[in-house]
Amino acid sequence: MSLPLKDFRLGVTESIDLWLEAEAVAFGKDKAAVAREVLQEWAKRKAHAFKVAHRRMAGNGMQPELFGDETEDGGVSRRKPA
Repeated sequence: MSLPLKDFRLGVTESIDLWLEAEAVAFGKDKAAVAREVLQEWAKRKAHAFKVAHRRMAGNGMQPELFGDETEDGGVSRRKPA
């Protein structure tokens, strides 16, 4: 059983498209599948880096913030009152 997919559209440069196409042809895959693999690997690296940073902060007695302390981290821009 495969995981459900979310629709995501993205413009890419001609060179990125060429590399996705080459990888897809070389390994008998769909370009979208190749792009998903690239993004999955990126997400795994990000998650690993977060865990390493969290352990280092904890080891140094720091209190790590899970999602940061700035409101713009959540996609909300912080505005000063007028």
